[in-house]
Amino acid sequence: MEYRLTDEQREWRERARAFALEEVAPRAAELDAKVDPAEAFSWEIVEAADARGLRLAPLPAEYGGGGTDFLTNAVMLEEIAAADMGVAVVLAQTWKFAQLLMELGTADQRERWLPRLAENPRGLMAASFTEPGYGSDNVLTYAGVDGGMQSTATKVEGGWVLRGEKHYISNSNRADIILALMRTDPTVPVKDGCSAFIVPADHPHVRFGVVHDKMGERLANNSEIFYEDAFVPAEDLLGAENAILSDVARLLRGSNAYAGICTIGVARTALTRAIKRAKVRVQGGRPIIGHSVIAAELGDLWARLEAARTYVYRAAWAADHADAFDPKMAAAPKLVASETAFEVTRHALEIFGGSGVMREVGMEKLLRDATIFLHSDGTNTIMRRKIAADLAARTDEQLDRMWDW
Repeated sequence: MEYRLTDEQREWRERARAFALEEVAPRAAELDAKVDPAEAFSWEIVEAADARGLRLAPLPAEYGGGGTDFLTNAVMLEEIAAADMGVAVVLAQTWKFAQLLMELGTADQRERWLPRLAENPRGLMAASFTEPGYGSDNVLTYAGVDGGMQSTATKVEGGWVLRGEKHYISNSNRADIILALMRTDPTVPVKDGCSAFIVPADHPHVRFGVVHDKMGERLANNSEIFYEDAFVPAEDLLGAENAILSDVARLLRGSNAYAGICTIGVARTALTRAIKRAKVRVQGGRPIIGHSVIAAELGDLWARLEAARTYVYRAAWAADHADAFDPKMAAAPKLVASETAFEVTRHALEIFGGSGVMREVGMEKLLRDATIFLHSDGTNTIMRRKIAADLAARTDEQLDRMWDW
């Protein structure tokens, strides 16, 4: 098994690292400190990503991209998240939904929507799943019809009318194109009755509400969306009617790895800073890294983080090789990475002692950022349930062989 990046992947990593160090890191703390969450977002950073060929990296060249695969994208996201996780999320959301449009869209949809995205240096994407009363139950194995999203798309002559409210939607108030997930058959469970629609963000019957004031990941905006009898033509139904949730699971195999690697990037920065601090902070007549308790803790943190990081990269690689992709990799990478990253970041902050909680030091920002993916992209409790559901569905023979690669 090859564990080295290709020359092309290393080139993309260096491009992402330069962007992170030169464009993101110098602005991140100031933007994070903005009181108004809407002001924490930076169009200048998005435009810089566009200028460096990163904004639509996974798309083919004819649509402004570089044709990067899931593994390469994960490598880039780690570098960007090491400077700021919010910026990494802004790009990751655009990447995965542009990939979905590329894979699931018709030739006509690709030709109408992807050039629009490519020609706009501020072109971002969002997808609206979560609603005020419905979030995790969109993925629960629940057989009733009253669970899951309740926003609806009603078929009318020539298309569909969308009605409902979404919230906590990443990029929503900044997106140029939104994938709106709606209940199209309310008589069946949510997994069997949802469809997706391609909606321009400037649609006259789409309105954006509150920008949510998050504790971390502040450079990415999340907001409410209201679909107020928004007509969408029939040709902008994405994929088959009532099949979008299964399509997302099949085509966005790398999404969970994207979330996981973003948290790894945060923890990587926190641990690197803690090691550097331990080498110069003197207590008891020696640098604190020379005290066995601190040395042992740093060694443990490195090992835990590297183990989680390696697993996330394996999941990203598997997303590029469908025959090697285990369905549990749609849940386990974020679960493992987010919980490891949070603990690593928390302990890294403690290496700084009292100064670790001072805003000017920057460690508390990393801890706030590391908290987000314990809940975002599906709570970790739900990730555990998804893993358990897969295990429960296996035959004894499949369980005996599930450790095979």
